Amino acid sequence: MFARQMDDIIRWAKPIFIDNIERLPNNGHHVAVTFDDGFQSILENALPEVAKRNIPITVYIPTDYLGQRPGWLSDNDEDCREVVMTADQLCMLNGNLVSVGSHCVTHSNLPSLSKDEAEKEIFQSKDCLKKILKKEIKTLSFPHGAYNQTHVQLARMAGYNRVFSISPTMAGNEYVIGRVRVDPTDWRLEFILKLLGAYRWLPLASGFKSSIKMVFNRLF
Repeated sequence: MFARQMDDIIRWAKPIFIDNIERLPNNGHHVAVTFDDGFQSILENALPEVAKRNIPITVYIPTDYLGQRPGWLSDNDEDCREVVMTADQLCMLNGNLVSVGSHCVTHSNLPSLSKDEAEKEIFQSKDCLKKILKKEIKTLSFPHGAYNQTHVQLARMAGYNRVFSISPTMAGNEYVIGRVRVDPTDWRLEFILKLLGAYRWLPLASGFKSSIKMVFNRLF
């Protein structure tokens, strides 16, 4: 199912690295493939398929869990037995095909932390990955997609070029950019619609729903 989706990417869009969007032409569809959490199953299952098609990807790593199971997940979560890539595995990645970004240190929900704790998450993960890979870490994916303006400011201070959430938005010159979640079990039509940008209305719909709920609560 994943391989079929990669075929559809080649057919319907042009794959790019996620930190290259400033140089995009205004016409055509461009797609950046990312993987949060950096599980080893990406190496085993996804990487061979994207390599066959020369599709670049970015993996986001929670640095406190290198080589370990994802401690932020409960035992009932389907991914709880996954293992995050090791430092050695990160160093062996083909830099022409795979870029590495920060997913903070402990995969904590940043708004639940103090400012000092959030600062450590954002700064220390970048420094750790830079030491491992001997290269600058340009992008950050907020764990759980959760952040506020304080975290955006901290990311700017840390030197990230771009930061990413999980809410679908247009990709332009803004600093915070959303993404569209896809799964191998997506219907094929659903996946193609996501490729073509048909899910960018979701944040608007969510905001409209919240507004309606607020008015309803005030009235009743």
